[in-house]
Amino acid sequence: MTAKSTLYMIIAFMALFPSLASGQEVARDTVIYYSSSTIDSLLTTSEASPRLIAKLLGRSGDGENYLVGVRTKPGDVEIHEQFDDVAIIRSGHGVLRTGKKVSGQKESGQAGAREWIGGVIDNAHERDLSPGDFIVVPAMLAHQYVPKPGEALTYWLIKIKDPGPSNR
Repeated sequence: MTAKSTLYMIIAFMALFPSLASGQEVARDTVIYYSSSTIDSLLTTSEASPRLIAKLLGRSGDGENYLVGVRTKPGDVEIHEQFDDVAIIRSGHGVLRTGKKVSGQKESGQAGAREWIGGVIDNAHERDLSPGDFIVVPAMLAHQYVPKPGEALTYWLIKIKDPGPSNR
């Protein structure tokens, strides 16, 4: 693991548990725990969409979501204006496509909290994904998860609010 990925893991931990990062004491009974078998059962419910089964596991004290998801088909291209996505591949293999320019996306939301969905990433950079991989997709970067044909790509996802353009 590189120093940069270790730093991102620490940042993600601090975002999820800000009281620990600031040295405040946390009650023991506030631990959130999902066993591997519980996560497996959450991901096999009948509420599945054709592209993604995602379950919100909870929110940090600051309201950031943490989820677990599984893709069996390519996801839509996404761009988030306010949130970095921190992902850890749990199982399966696939490709993460990223890029700065997208053709054909649709905007939703209002300025400051917009997202863009769909389209095609022009000149996409592709990274192979395998279990244990750690990914940080910064706000305003187009991204798309594509599972290997015939496989399910399962990952944990933490949404972290981006502090703004001065820190990009």
